[in-house]
Amino acid sequence: MPEVTSKTFTEYSPTKTPKSSPMEQQVWEACLNVIREKINPLAFKTWFFPIKPLNFSCSELTIEVPSQFFYEWIEENYSSFLKAALKEVIGPEARLMYSIVMNKSQGQPVTIELPHQNSMNSDFISASRASENRSKNSEEFNRNLARFETHLNSKYTFDTLIRGDCNSLAFAASKSVAQSPGQNAFNPLVIYGGVGLGKTHMMQAVGNSVRENRLSERVLYVSSEKFAIDFVNAIQNGKIQEFSSFYRSIDVLIIDDIQFFSGKEKTQEEIFHIFNTLHQSNKQIILSADRPIKDIKGIEDRLISRFNWGLSADIQPPDYETRKAIILSKLHQSGVNLDDAVIEFIATNVTENVRELEGCIVKLLAAQSLDNREIDLLFTKSTLKDIIRHTTKRLSLDTIEKAVCSYFSITPNDLKGKSKKKEIAFGRQVAMYLSKLLTDSSLKTIGLHFGGRDHSTVIHAVTTITKRVDSIIEERKKIEEIRKRIEILSM
Repeated sequence: MPEVTSKTFTEYSPTKTPKSSPMEQQVWEACLNVIREKINPLAFKTWFFPIKPLNFSCSELTIEVPSQFFYEWIEENYSSFLKAALKEVIGPEARLMYSIVMNKSQGQPVTIELPHQNSMNSDFISASRASENRSKNSEEFNRNLARFETHLNSKYTFDTLIRGDCNSLAFAASKSVAQSPGQNAFNPLVIYGGVGLGKTHMMQAVGNSVRENRLSERVLYVSSEKFAIDFVNAIQNGKIQEFSSFYRSIDVLIIDDIQFFSGKEKTQEEIFHIFNTLHQSNKQIILSADRPIKDIKGIEDRLISRFNWGLSADIQPPDYETRKAIILSKLHQSGVNLDDAVIEFIATNVTENVRELEGCIVKLLAAQSLDNREIDLLFTKSTLKDIIRHTTKRLSLDTIEKAVCSYFSITPNDLKGKSKKKEIAFGRQVAMYLSKLLTDSSLKTIGLHFGGRDHSTVIHAVTTITKRVDSIIEERKKIEEIRKRIEILSM
């Protein structure tokens, strides 16, 4: 088995990075070709593109990674892929060495020594031992748990949080923080993204996990607005010392929507001092924002600098697979089953907001219980018309036709004609499927638009594509790509 080790490296300026020779470049590219086939393309681009090969000698390959955090993440998540690639390209005697790029500190070189074991694993062991010591007196710990008000919502856990490409980094970092709060490279952990994408759920999942595993009883979740209001009240009532002491005693501090601190100079100053105290004491800080920290106006530079000490992870709108998984999870929690066509309709039309996605399920189930009707596609469209109206109203069959023709490189005449060529026939079925899914047009109208076909042909097309989308990943990706083109054309 190839050996993966690390050693001491001296900092140097990135502008003076040694150029790799053809040999190490060839070896590394061969390794990348092996790894590329085994991991998600987005993950490959994120974690392997920035790596540079520095040297190859006597079966030992040295690679340069951009930071200590980068090294820890690669070792934690992708070391097995690296080992397999090294073995295949170099042989069983292969060794891997890491070089860490560090920024200059007052113009002087800084030397660091990395542990031979992954530091996150060591931190977890330390945290686990600390947990065992704390748990010896379980009765006292339980009393403390019951006495301390965390403001956490017990339903926000990792078990109820769906992981996808859209939130994979934030999810993995949150799990790591939950295992060893304050004892990892992700402090502070900043999670940012748009409204309703699950930031609050993810942060509170960390807090609930820490409490459940008895790693700390002093976990606090607070919105930035509540923090600011309580701070003002503390000043007015002469209790600023009590306010400050309380927050500095927290083990895991979770603050939601820090963009709310913009322009609040006194509040930012208090946060600055609390942050310093907690961070120096190895207490965990978790923050959320609706945009990257650097893009928040009205926040002091010194505070932005500290917020960037750890890891900033974004959450993107969920892709089709994640949206469908969220719907299925919500249905499972509710003990309800829905037809695939209904699930497909919701997952296809509600694309930007997890909260709205869950809201559709709640509204659908509430309407069904009142009307005592079967939840079919027609009932779903009628019930959710206010939520999905912006999609179904503005789309026309012509727009769908243009997007499909563009994707398959065929003409409208091909689409509406009688050709049975595989590519054209498939494109025609996709167009009918999307027309039924995204518009209020009747089967008859859709059939007439696409070459005067009858409603049975449309039904066959919808059934065929639905089965392919449900069972073949590549087909789902095609539909997603066409959906994106439709959205662009309909803007």
